[in-house]
Amino acid sequence: MPSVRATYYDGIVSRRRDVEISLHPQGVAIFSREGVLLTTWPYADIRRIEGFRGTGLAVTRLEPGSTAEPRLEIEDAAVAAELSARAPLTLTGAAGSRKERRAVVVWALASVVSLLGLAYWGLPAIAGRIAPLVPASVEARLGAAMDPQIRAEFGGPAGMKICTAPAGVAALAELVARYEKHADLHVPLKVVVVDNPMVNAFALPGGYIYVMRGLIQKARGPDEVAGVLGHEIGHVKFRHGLQSAIQSGGLGFLLGTVFGDFAGGTAILLASRTLLSSAFSRDAERQADAFGVDLMLKGGGNPEGLAGFFGTAGGGPPGALNWLTSHPASAEREAAIRRLAQNRPVLAPALSPDQWQALRAICQTTG
Repeated sequence: MPSVRATYYDGIVSRRRDVEISLHPQGVAIFSREGVLLTTWPYADIRRIEGFRGTGLAVTRLEPGSTAEPRLEIEDAAVAAELSARAPLTLTGAAGSRKERRAVVVWALASVVSLLGLAYWGLPAIAGRIAPLVPASVEARLGAAMDPQIRAEFGGPAGMKICTAPAGVAALAELVARYEKHADLHVPLKVVVVDNPMVNAFALPGGYIYVMRGLIQKARGPDEVAGVLGHEIGHVKFRHGLQSAIQSGGLGFLLGTVFGDFAGGTAILLASRTLLSSAFSRDAERQADAFGVDLMLKGGGNPEGLAGFFGTAGGGPPGALNWLTSHPASAEREAAIRRLAQNRPVLAPALSPDQWQALRAICQTTG
């Protein structure tokens, strides 16, 4: 067959070359325009380049041991047809392409299954190890993203009512400042009293702590409120809320903790509601108990208040979530708190009588 013009790329440099090709019994001979033989491609090594949008046929050579990807574009229809006839099995490579596509699909499905397995079985197991590695700045952003969700949960369209009576706010701020001084936290505390009858308090990632009016009204004295506050600060200290959020939020939430992009995701809503409705592990509760006892003995208050609150926190309004629902109590925990405080002197009261009265009246003015 006479030679015809074609376009050739050697696969090493991107330079296009105008060449002459001819078909021989051994394969396709490629010549320069000056007639110099550049290379010969055996028919068995030739493969069609699928998706070629030009005129005619585009082929490449699969040369064993070579990483080059040469290319030959043939516009002449007769030569293209003859080449197809001489290399009918190796030209299209259709079977190989289908096999490659099947392999891609199989690996994609395997990846999806692996990710689902990580979400449902792996994350709970590794959340405790991931949480300490999350930068404090990222956790603070997470708390800031969850805070509006919590406010909407408790306040509805009108928003959560925060108690703002000045004397009560001052009394609470003074207690929080003392505890924060001794807590050695990775994030600053943001503690508010919510005008809500629930007997409850809870902590979010990033140092957000909410104390309900119902809890303050139920308490028999300042040590009980201070004990609950110290306990919740313990959850902040050990990042229990962050661990729970990672477990409940799934893979999207895990990526959020890596990249710090939390706003607007459904994982935020899910994690926020989970923190409100579920209990921490027994080990987490014991950690928070012990930390709260130590904090009271350093910053003011009698740990007997924390132990005593376990016996009085029930009995909130019908359907209300009380503190013991999300912090399950037991006689064992009460006894453990008393053992931790035994023979350790109480250095200062949690609040003065005037401060306690001011805190109890903190919701007389709301904002």
